[in-house]
Amino acid sequence: MAQSSTVGASVDMYVMIIGGTIMLFLLASGIIIFMVLYQRRMLEHKMSVQEAETKHQQELFYGTLEAIEGERKRLARDLHDEVGASLSVMRLLVGEMTARKVPEMETAGSRYKELIDNTIDNVRRISNDLLPQGLEEFGLAYAIEGLCEKILAVSDIDIQLNVGNLSNISNTINLAAYRLLQELLNNAVKHAEASEIRIDVRKENSVLLLNYADNGKGFDFTQAYQKRSLGLKNIETRTKVLNGTTKFETSPNAGLKVRIEIPLPN
Repeated sequence: MAQSSTVGASVDMYVMIIGGTIMLFLLASGIIIFMVLYQRRMLEHKMSVQEAETKHQQELFYGTLEAIEGERKRLARDLHDEVGASLSVMRLLVGEMTARKVPEMETAGSRYKELIDNTIDNVRRISNDLLPQGLEEFGLAYAIEGLCEKILAVSDIDIQLNVGNLSNISNTINLAAYRLLQELLNNAVKHAEASEIRIDVRKENSVLLLNYADNGKGFDFTQAYQKRSLGLKNIETRTKVLNGTTKFETSPNAGLKVRIEIPLPN
């Protein structure tokens, strides 16, 4: 009878040990599952916050861009309609002065006409820079061609331009792409000392591709980036806010290559 009690006690102990082990295993599994789910929820929350921040930044960028471009349009129209018209009237008045055949007035009038003509040209140039000519009416391809023609008119740079089908692109992205190329071309004229530029713009798999290359003097990209070069930051920031990517390839005396990819909404 005593032996039977001992066996029963041993069985109860084994049952307790096994039951305790199972309980500890279940408890440990529950803690692990809880931690995994908690970390997953925290990661999802972090991603949702980042997405909201990105969306907010995009909305801010688009709103700021629209406000800036709206102000540029107003200034461009004011320059063209008011300042340009006033200068044209002044030129007519000076022309009447020179028509009187008074030597002193003819000499002064010629100088005034030259000054007014230069001012009119500058007003037109500033107006066109503020408001990309033909961008809204005829699209990005037309505006890019006009931009390249301006560069050709003021420099000896040979530009090879290849533009694909750029239809059905929003005005916001068209304008951003135009400003990106404008920044690159201005840099080529002012700093790069380039004699040749190649530009390729096209749509590919719902992505707008901008490929730029010049044979200028290039630069140390790491050093320029650390110095927070305004041109580089402008290009990178504009592209990033559009969920795009920018790749720079350059080194001293090796020119500059830039590849920009901007996703297009369906």
